[in-house]
Amino acid sequence: MDRFITKRKRDPPDNNSSQNSNQPTKPGHSTKKKCLSPSIPGPSCTDALIIIKPTQPQESNPSNDFSLLDESNLSNKKKPQALLDTCNENEEIQIATSNEEHKKNIPTKSKKASDKTEKHLYVFSEKWLEIKELSEWLVSDTVKGTISAKCKYCQTTLPNHKPHLIRHSETDKHKSIMKAIKSTSNIKESLKPSDEDLSVKRGELKIAAMLATNNLPFLLSDTLVSLIADICPDSKIAQKMKMGRTKATAVVTQILGPSLQSTLHDYLKQPGNFFCLIMDETTDVGTKKQCAMTVIYCDKEFKIKTEFFDLLEMASGTADDLYNALIQSVETKNIPLENLVGFSSDTTNVMVGEYNSVFAKLKERLPNIVCVRCSCHMIHLAASKACLQLPKSVEDMLRNIGSHFSRSHNRQQKLAEMQRFYQTQIHQILLPATTRWLSLKACVDRTLEQYPALEAYFRLEIVEDPSRITESIIFSLRNQFTKFYLEFMAYVLDLLNDFNITFQSESPLLHKLKPAVEGLIRTIASNFIDLHHVKNTPPLEIEHKNPRLYLPLENLYLGVSVDSSLKEVQNDVRKEDLERFKLDCLAFYVEVIEQIKQRFIFTDPIYDIIQIVEPKIIKSFDPQMITSILNRFPFLAPTYLNKSALINEWREYCLLDLASVDDSISIQMNAADFWTKVFKLKDIAGTEKFKNLKILIGFLLILPFSNASVERVFSKLKLIKTEHRNRLNTETIAALMAISSSIQQQGGIHNFEPSSSMLNKKIKY
Repeated sequence: MDRFITKRKRDPPDNNSSQNSNQPTKPGHSTKKKCLSPSIPGPSCTDALIIIKPTQPQESNPSNDFSLLDESNLSNKKKPQALLDTCNENEEIQIATSNEEHKKNIPTKSKKASDKTEKHLYVFSEKWLEIKELSEWLVSDTVKGTISAKCKYCQTTLPNHKPHLIRHSETDKHKSIMKAIKSTSNIKESLKPSDEDLSVKRGELKIAAMLATNNLPFLLSDTLVSLIADICPDSKIAQKMKMGRTKATAVVTQILGPSLQSTLHDYLKQPGNFFCLIMDETTDVGTKKQCAMTVIYCDKEFKIKTEFFDLLEMASGTADDLYNALIQSVETKNIPLENLVGFSSDTTNVMVGEYNSVFAKLKERLPNIVCVRCSCHMIHLAASKACLQLPKSVEDMLRNIGSHFSRSHNRQQKLAEMQRFYQTQIHQILLPATTRWLSLKACVDRTLEQYPALEAYFRLEIVEDPSRITESIIFSLRNQFTKFYLEFMAYVLDLLNDFNITFQSESPLLHKLKPAVEGLIRTIASNFIDLHHVKNTPPLEIEHKNPRLYLPLENLYLGVSVDSSLKEVQNDVRKEDLERFKLDCLAFYVEVIEQIKQRFIFTDPIYDIIQIVEPKIIKSFDPQMITSILNRFPFLAPTYLNKSALINEWREYCLLDLASVDDSISIQMNAADFWTKVFKLKDIAGTEKFKNLKILIGFLLILPFSNASVERVFSKLKLIKTEHRNRLNTETIAALMAISSSIQQQGGIHNFEPSSSMLNKKIKY
């Protein structure tokens, strides 16, 4: 307190105090004395209430635990009476001016001498909280602006006096309360699950994960969990597991899915953890338009991984909606958009068009992003366009034969008899897919394998069950050029199929895309163009439409099977028919090269500079390659890379003798495995030898080359959302796909181990 109050009743002075100081004063008679201070107006000071406020507070004694609020009281007691009767110029004096107020302040009884001594008031000391006997229960509490001591268990406010506090701790009431508190366990400890409870939760999580990874219905959990308990009656864990379809769904959507996805999202949030997205849209069995995304990234162990990223329900398939869905999906997960360095999709105009497409909008937002059209889609479209140069009757025959046997067991049994008679493999006839022209290759091979049996079957079928379609089939089978076309298609589609299968891989292959396309063009061109021109001209500049460079028709290469078949019948067929057949094959060659050149565009310098990741490039010594990469991606240095250190590391790598360093490293290895071994090399100090080069190579290896991974998501979607499970919502499907993708990366359900956060997470119904 910064003020104290002193009440004092003045003794009645004598009128002639200077002369008659020894004369007694009559009782009941008082003489008023004026205040000596002329500056304060008002009545006389006799019996007045005087409030004294020091102008400056006194400092407390730091050596004492109990500090006085004001020590001016002590000095005032020693002042002479005459000095107290005067008004000090450093003190404020407030005098009651009202008679009623004056009377109220006059005490009814005279004070004793002991009442004139003011109480000593103490402040709360923070040092008390460090005393062992007090710290357990003592707290500070503010009451009417004053900080006081308080027992938090007894709920009692105590004086700010250390001995008083110690006495409180020794009272029976306090001891009884403290004893009860110590014997009471913490509620957090009481609610902490036991090891057995955690084992039960682990079992439930693994069962739910098993349902998700194997596309099993949640309804199965109603029976499965109780069946396990019945099979294992001696297992406490099995007896305690309780999970039906509702809980299984909640475990998948609230625990497993979000937890496994958050692990991926947390990694991608870190600056410098670059990633690429692959995006496509589809319509499921429930007629909902959905957009799926997968992500490619390089993990801490330098492994290139492809995982499920998101599944969104779309209102429409416009470029604006798809672009906004992509950006929203990344930003809602708090992943920096600057970490997105590559994007791939199919070849629709909405995705890859020059103007107002998803590609165009992404390049406007991220100028250095690498946008790649799906190589598998492009080679499929090239084959589809080229096959239009062949007679349509061949394709129609393949589809009609497949449809004829697809839904009839009786017809399949009759065909099996013919297969046994002609001693061919007893295989089913395949039906070509309507959306993938390259699937025709398998149908062509199967038809050629069963050609004698099929011809005999339909010769009998036209008698027993004649129809227009059956007549067209038998007519095509009897035409010997039909077999020649099939053999030609088997050869040329095999080239295109090998390319397609190669780039369906999830291994990093962008550095092989341009060489593979050039090799395919060179191979096809050599079948009908002068070999000297093919060898000495860059593949993308070969004049495939120049007839002067064509080989004579008799020198066309159409495959081993066709050449062999033509030699057998060259004297039995008309020359005009043979020439027409070869011209059709020539037109196919010309068209397929034209389509490949139109669809595979390599104007982006990334297709040349990415050759740095090829292991065989170590034989070259070209420091300019590093500069070209940094010019294409200027944001890499100096934010993530040290340019000078990177060039030095590249030079050191080019001079590296792999055989002497590690004989397990071979330039014949694929790029991912090769660089994984190289980046394990250490210098003499035990640190990474190629720290900056590791970041650069990891950045290049994750760049996309096809959208095969997102096509696998759609295949998975068809297995999850079937006609019998058509009410699954998009959130549940996304969780199921995330679980399946993540557990597959971990090596399967047997290697999956729920984390502590999964075990402790609660389900909200």
